[in-house]
Amino acid sequence: MTENNKNQPRAWIYARVPDNLPETQASFNACCQQAARDGCCIAGGGMDLTCTHTIRCGYRDMLQQIKAGNVDRVYICRMREIGGNEHQLFGFFKCVMDHGVMVRTLEYSLPARLQQYELGEKIENYAAKHNRPMPWVV
Repeated sequence: MTENNKNQPRAWIYARVPDNLPETQASFNACCQQAARDGCCIAGGGMDLTCTHTIRCGYRDMLQQIKAGNVDRVYICRMREIGGNEHQLFGFFKCVMDHGVMVRTLEYSLPARLQQYELGEKIENYAAKHNRPMPWVV
């Protein structure tokens, strides 16, 4: 990292639209553009095309970078790119909260969207119990 971007948030870009490479690439590019507009330095990124949670290499790489402390923000278009069920999503949000990483979605306001589901309450309870900030960029 150069001297010029030491103070910029380090962003990880993640995109997944199962079985649709053009849409996955478009999602990835849109997230890169938003991260740049937000003044982030893009630290890396990954794309997956599979629905199968266990073989998503891009997702695993992202988690490794988060846990290693190499990421300050994660950019995704929508939560569905992270996982299709509440258990997967909650695991992801616990991980980012535990490592001080913020999440930005492009297609909707993450706090507003999560309030529509039980997941929002679970995240709020976890944050309160473990004294963590809410994990989203607003």
